[in-house]
Amino acid sequence: MPDGDDIHSVHRIAGEFQRSTYSIFEDSREKDIALWQPGTVVEDIQSLPSPREAKQRAESFLSLANSCDLAVAPEWSYSVDWVRDHNELFANESPLFVLGCRPVEIEEIRETLENLNEDFRVIGEDLPDEPGKEFVTPTIIPLRADALDGVDDPIIVIQYKTYPMSEGANPNEADNLALGSRIHHFGPSSGPGIVVWTCSDLLNEDLRDQVITYAQRGNIVVHPQCNPEPFHPEWTDFRSRIFNNRNDVTYVCANWGNVPGVDEDEVQWGYSGVYQKAQKWSSLVNYDRTYNNAGLHGASLSNHAEYVWTLVDDGVSKLRVRREGNSSAPAQARRPEPQILSTSTWGGSAYDEPPGRIDECGCEVCDNCDCQECSNCSRLERQRQLPDTPRDAELVTAVTLWRLEVDEMDGLDTRWDVPLAALKNLQGNGDEELGHSFAVHEHRRGNSVEKNSRRLLETFQAASEGYGRSVDPAGRCGPLDIPINATDNGERGVDISLSRLDDPTAGTRRQRLTDIAKLWIHQEQRNFKPLVLMVSAAETQLEGIDGLEDVTNGKVEPEDITASGSQVKFVEVNR
Repeated sequence: MPDGDDIHSVHRIAGEFQRSTYSIFEDSREKDIALWQPGTVVEDIQSLPSPREAKQRAESFLSLANSCDLAVAPEWSYSVDWVRDHNELFANESPLFVLGCRPVEIEEIRETLENLNEDFRVIGEDLPDEPGKEFVTPTIIPLRADALDGVDDPIIVIQYKTYPMSEGANPNEADNLALGSRIHHFGPSSGPGIVVWTCSDLLNEDLRDQVITYAQRGNIVVHPQCNPEPFHPEWTDFRSRIFNNRNDVTYVCANWGNVPGVDEDEVQWGYSGVYQKAQKWSSLVNYDRTYNNAGLHGASLSNHAEYVWTLVDDGVSKLRVRREGNSSAPAQARRPEPQILSTSTWGGSAYDEPPGRIDECGCEVCDNCDCQECSNCSRLERQRQLPDTPRDAELVTAVTLWRLEVDEMDGLDTRWDVPLAALKNLQGNGDEELGHSFAVHEHRRGNSVEKNSRRLLETFQAASEGYGRSVDPAGRCGPLDIPINATDNGERGVDISLSRLDDPTAGTRRQRLTDIAKLWIHQEQRNFKPLVLMVSAAETQLEGIDGLEDVTNGKVEPEDITASGSQVKFVEVNR
């Protein structure tokens, strides 16, 4: 239960909140969350935004959310006066809905509230009416009548944005928004609950500190927004702070996929998703499902949190995350395993189309072009050579370019899986940027996708030349295959671990030897041949490891490499 001055508990205002009314508050670990990420044209964006076909989209979103525990629509997407038309908001077994609404002129919302009071119990502060201000931006949370003791009518909790967007982002809002003064907490008097705030409420410093304190106690923060900069330092710093503890923190954000007609160089929009504290790192078991539903995984090592984003421009995604819950659980059950279960994109009259593939080009050549340049581009050649599944292709590349956090591969000890945090591509930096090998998205870090494809193909080609036979990417590369990512397709069919080391020094060469040895001892039932392509300005040289040229030889321990006077070393490969 929050104790901040600006966070008001609904159960203290109107009656005890019944835990069993909404499944999001029950002790079950897995929580399903529907996120609406719209992308329609928005008219009068700098005054009172009016999205086209918004009600039709809203109704499709509501119909898709009915099997979830929580459903969130972003700021600007819903309209308060639609509540009367949507009985599903109050249906038995409905999710808890959090609906960000478009701005409304003060006199209009006053009349709307008067009408709603005839059929609903409306909970909220008095309507802000500051001199010279013109409108408010509401967020509403509809509740069934049985959610609160002593309440007989369906309930609408309404709160108003407490802080405007900046002058540069929306000057009309900065000048004319009438500000609310509180937000609300939902849930029973004991146990985890939910606090809801809207977009630039985060810039309200006093409120932000209260929300951070509340979140750090192991609660859920729901944040509808219409945000062209979802990774602004204020936002990433906030997320860093709420996860800087050991409790079961969850952060849910719903944003617009894009707003056509807004032509700004730095606009990113999108990246609706779920962030969850990870007591144990999740596995890669759900990577393909999320990727094929137009989403990406990420992990923050410094805060021990994981997240999953949806990349669609106009769609509804169902996400699943596992909260730790109140009872004890084995280590594997304490992994949050965030994932996207399904995504539906706008088909003209409803969200009923499957998502397109995540763009994997990265070059300026059109994907649909049949010209000679396209047919010879490295992207197409890379796709032809690598495994078909996104996870296996990512793993082959992670081993080849050695984007591995070997010390995080504790899952290999128990042979259950390799954690997300073991792949550097999936690790977010302080700005939450990710570097998936081939997924094109705006919040990337590191090498471009085109460069990744080129370096990968060059590595296999140079290794084949140095080896004297074709070294090809493995047809599959599951987490427990690491570091085996290639095969000698000659008569022997030897398993190979091929990796690249750019600008090698004595220190990086020894570190690579140590890393390979650590992974070598985990492959107790499977021998393989380690090969490392040393690439420098002077030469490119394929090298093996002394004593491991024959895969039938014994194991090498990491201490054999790090010990003083060790004879384990790289040697030139015999063709």
